[in-house]
Amino acid sequence: MDKLNKTTLLGLFFIIIGLVTVMNNVGFIPWYVRRYIFQWENILMVIGLFLIISDENKKVGGILAGIGFFLVIDDWFRVDISIWDLWPMILVVLGLYIITNKTRTTADLETDNSGDDGDLIEDTAVFSGGDKVITSNNFKGGNLTAIFGGSNIDLTTSLLSPESGTLELFYMFGGSKIRVPKEWNIEVKVTSIFGALTDKRVIKDYNPENKARLHIKGLILFGGAEITN
Repeated sequence: MDKLNKTTLLGLFFIIIGLVTVMNNVGFIPWYVRRYIFQWENILMVIGLFLIISDENKKVGGILAGIGFFLVIDDWFRVDISIWDLWPMILVVLGLYIITNKTRTTADLETDNSGDDGDLIEDTAVFSGGDKVITSNNFKGGNLTAIFGGSNIDLTTSLLSPESGTLELFYMFGGSKIRVPKEWNIEVKVTSIFGALTDKRVIKDYNPENKARLHIKGLILFGGAEITN
């Protein structure tokens, strides 16, 4: 989904939320419907659906939507068990997400410089943080995920792939600081909701004929990131 469609989708979400809230305020929504709509767990499901529909991060979107639905299933369907007794299943789902993405924790403060692994970065910080230095002669991008955590990513000793690279971000109540070489061309296409990505680079030796670019895209929810050189 391109940037325009993502922006349109985000706008539609806000329009729907606003209209539903107004209808509730003027009494158009019956109380027995209102109790199902205005639950904090629905926030997780709305964010999850946005991530899935917009192709921002379908796995994280599925997890958030699943957690939200998991927390309301006893109220919606009158299940005769306490869902709070099953809350550790959230940890199971989170563990499966980390394993399927083959991520390495930010506690491994190491330099990645071997084979294809050094050309791609996979970093997940959940209630944690750390520093990582990437040394690559053909950096192609990767994925950075931060949930109530963050990492410092240093790419200043790397060379960008001639075919360009793509760095996917997902930050929720977290973020990171990304350092890049001064000569790199950066293109940012990030969707921020109560968050921001700040570009503090000092542009130097810009070469418009250099077609290689690092494309940074993704979603930031209640978090932040900073690009420096």
